[in-house]
Amino acid sequence: MKKCLVFTTINIPYLINDYIKNFKIFGHKPEDVEIIIIGDLKTPIEIVPFVEDINKLGFSVKYFDIPSQEKWLEKFPDFKKIIPYNSDNRRNIGYLMAVESGADIIILVDDDNYPIESVDFLKEHSVVGKIIDFNAISDESKWFNVCSMIKFNPERKVYPRGYPYSKRFKDGKISKVEKTGKIIINEGLWTCDPDIDSITRLTEDIKGVEVSSENVVLDMGTFSPINSQNTAFYRDALPCAYFVLMGGNINGLVIERYGDIWFGYFAKKVIDHMNGYVRFGSPVAIHKRNTHNILKDLKQEFWAIQFSEYLVEFIENVKLTTNTYSLCYIELADKLDEFVLENSNFNQEAKEYFKKVVYAMKIWVKTCDLVLNKE
Repeated sequence: MKKCLVFTTINIPYLINDYIKNFKIFGHKPEDVEIIIIGDLKTPIEIVPFVEDINKLGFSVKYFDIPSQEKWLEKFPDFKKIIPYNSDNRRNIGYLMAVESGADIIILVDDDNYPIESVDFLKEHSVVGKIIDFNAISDESKWFNVCSMIKFNPERKVYPRGYPYSKRFKDGKISKVEKTGKIIINEGLWTCDPDIDSITRLTEDIKGVEVSSENVVLDMGTFSPINSQNTAFYRDALPCAYFVLMGGNINGLVIERYGDIWFGYFAKKVIDHMNGYVRFGSPVAIHKRNTHNILKDLKQEFWAIQFSEYLVEFIENVKLTTNTYSLCYIELADKLDEFVLENSNFNQEAKEYFKKVVYAMKIWVKTCDLVLNKE
C-alpha cells in the first residue's frame, strides 16, 4: 500500500534526510512513499531550495507554501474558510492531499520526530489497514496509560498529554483477550522527550530511555490519547481523522495544543463503532523537542485540559448508530453539540467555541467525502 508522510513546519525540515535514509536502508522504493510538507506564514523561504535538493535523492517530497495551498483549496471553498494561518490545524490540508494522491496509509509526524536508523519505519506503520491477530487490552478504568510501555529517567509514573487527570493514578485491572481485527490507527511511541503535558514538564525533566518491544492493541471501549507525533491512519478513516480546530478564547486564555488529542478522542470512538482497532508501540521515534516556552504552553493547555475531562465523559457514554465513518463522525458532532449546550461546565464563550468546532467537524466530513468520491 502507498504511504504518505505529512507534517507542518516553520523550520527547515532537516529531518527529511533521516527519513529518506531510513527508507533506503530498508529497500523501500520511491513509488511506495511520498512526503508532503505544509508550510505556514512563518515558514522560511529557504525551504524551497532545500526541498529541491532533497528531491534529487530520488523520493518525492512536495512542499506547499500558502499560495499553493490557497490555490488547491479553491476546490473546497467551505473548508478553505475554516483553516487558520499560523496554526498546526493546516496539516489537515496535507491529509486530504495525501488521500487525493492515492495514499492508503497517511503517516503523521511533527517536525522534531526522527526515525531510529535500525528500525524499518514504513514497515512498522504498514500494519495499518491489515487484519491481524492480537491480544486486545482493556482496563477497568476505561483508559490505558501507553507511557507505562516506556522506561523513563528518572524512573517515575508518567502519563501522556491528553490523559485525563480524573483517571490518573486510578489504573484498574488490565485484561487481555485474543482477537482478530483490522488496525485503523497505529501510534509509534517516543524516546528522549515523551509527549507529556506542560504541567508534568514543569515538575521534572523527564526523558524516555527505551520502549517495550511488545505492541499493545486497545480493545473497544478502552481509550488512550492519540497524538500527531509518529501516528498513521488508514485512508478509510479519513472522515474521523480531523485535527480539531483550536483557537477558542475562554476568559482571556486561548485554547491550543490539543487539536491532535481531541482528534484521537473522537477517532477512537468512531473506530470502535466501526469494529476497527488502534495499536500503540512501534515504530519508536526519537523526539528531539523543538524549543518551547513551557509557561506559554501551560496557558494554551489550561482550558484544553479542563474541557478534556468533560469530553472524556462524552466519548465514554455517547452511543453511535450509523454505519460509515462519515455518518458516524457527523452523528458524533451533532451529539457533541447537544452535550456542550446542555452542560453547565461550559460557559457562553466555551459554548460559542464548541459550536465552531462542531461546524468545522461537519465541513471536514463534507470535504473528505468530496476527496474520497473522486476516485
